[in-house]
Amino acid sequence: MGLVSIAVTFYSPPPFRPPVRTSDILAALDDPHAAGGPIIRDVRIARAPALPPARTDEYCDNSTAAALAQRLGLAADDVRLCTAEPLHQSSTTATVPRELRDHFSLAVRRDGVWQIARLPPQPIITRWHVTTFGWLLLAGLILFSACLFIVRSITRPLRQLAADARTAGIDGPAFRADPGAPAEVLQLGAAIAGMRRRQASLVTNRAELLVGIAHDLGTPLTRLAFRVEALPDASREAAQADIAEMQKLIAAALEFARGRERSIEPVALDMLLADRAQVLDRDAAPIRILHVEPSVVVANMVDLMRVIDNLIINAQRHGGSAELSLRRLGDTAVLTVRDHGPGIDPSAVSRVFDPLYRGNNENADQHIGVGIGLGLAIVQSTVESLGGSIAVANHAAGGALFSVKLPIVA
Repeated sequence: MGLVSIAVTFYSPPPFRPPVRTSDILAALDDPHAAGGPIIRDVRIARAPALPPARTDEYCDNSTAAALAQRLGLAADDVRLCTAEPLHQSSTTATVPRELRDHFSLAVRRDGVWQIARLPPQPIITRWHVTTFGWLLLAGLILFSACLFIVRSITRPLRQLAADARTAGIDGPAFRADPGAPAEVLQLGAAIAGMRRRQASLVTNRAELLVGIAHDLGTPLTRLAFRVEALPDASREAAQADIAEMQKLIAAALEFARGRERSIEPVALDMLLADRAQVLDRDAAPIRILHVEPSVVVANMVDLMRVIDNLIINAQRHGGSAELSLRRLGDTAVLTVRDHGPGIDPSAVSRVFDPLYRGNNENADQHIGVGIGLGLAIVQSTVESLGGSIAVANHAAGGALFSVKLPIVA
């Protein structure tokens, strides 16, 4: 800003025009080309056979004009001098002013022709204003560019950190900030990395505990399965059903707790959806495919199959049927599964995907089973691991509507 101020001070014209010497004006009347010099560069020289009327914003002083006519050896009516401000000179003591300021007009008649030197009023926007504005604009652009560079250098690693937080799980790669990132951003990245390590350790410990408990329960259940064989038929069938239900619970708990990554490959989601709908279709709980568009996603086939099966079985259990739809929206595949049941209690929407949450099972189809409350939790965990999202809402015409969004590759 100091350099800009110096440039404006020394290289721009002053805000007000300097006064013009009377002798220079008279010389310009004798030689009109002299009016192009730097001293009287704004003075306009003209010739006219008749004297034009004076401007309404100028004051014509006859006493000063007579003194100037006497100096030029002309009659008093051959000279007219009009200035922006009155000169206030008397006829006896009037003298020719050495300089004229602001705007003025001096007319001299020689040989019947009027020679008129006029300095028009200064415009509202002068060259000085334009130059000053140009320098200030340049300074503003320089400061704006510098501020933009500083802000981007700060926000770029923050955007990178936000992107990593959205796409990476607790066991994902650590945040890597640019070496030139501000120290505060580096500290934030290190704090988030530490938090992720603590969360990963906590989740791992709990998963290992759950896996150990489920594994240890398998041995006594196996012994019970052998012992119930000695029971009477009626008691044996009831006991075997209870044992099968407990084994199903243990298997689901193990699957949810492990959550390990599996190999992924391109999967035709539309073909897989049609196949699972055919396999799970039942007369008592029919499945209808309303609309399907070809979509290829990158996922593990077994995991994606489990997502579709859990959503369809959930719709059959609570709604008696399932309506499926698969559409493409840009680079996203949208899978919707709707049932025709009573819907979801609005107060329970936020807990639908919680592990071991079963909701209202009063209207559940007992032929399909009540469920143990891990199916939708597994669905959400699998979908999010694939970079997608899942949401649930009540359909306007009744029933629950699950929407799964997955990134597609073709």
